[in-house]
Amino acid sequence: MNVFDLSPAQIRNRLILRARRAALAAGTGPQPPACPRGHAEAAPPAVARAPVVPRVSVAPGDVVQLAESDYRYAEGPLRLRVVRVRPDLSEWYDGEWVWLEGVEIGPDGQDGVFRPVLARVATLRPEV
Repeated sequence: MNVFDLSPAQIRNRLILRARRAALAAGTGPQPPACPRGHAEAAPPAVARAPVVPRVSVAPGDVVQLAESDYRYAEGPLRLRVVRVRPDLSEWYDGEWVWLEGVEIGPDGQDGVFRPVLARVATLRPEV
């Protein structure tokens, strides 16, 4: 891959990344603004938030029925055959939401389109 294979945004992002790495290596990263009175006040220590990995009761191959309020970014009820559960993408939703990848099942029972779904963990139960 050469520079001509990259978009302008990709080139920009790579240059920014290189500049940040160089600044970290040199120890000249962004400095906080100076205190107007001449002395710096101690900033509170940064607290790192530990991600919560959701506990999901469905597995690939399960079929789930979701009401409109149980998932995001679409309308109407959804019946989905789960292909993949993505806890790696879901860890920042406080364990309440999980990304599922699956095949939508139509009202006639036929497979529809493949789609990712952000679903509420509390409502996920496989159909029996």
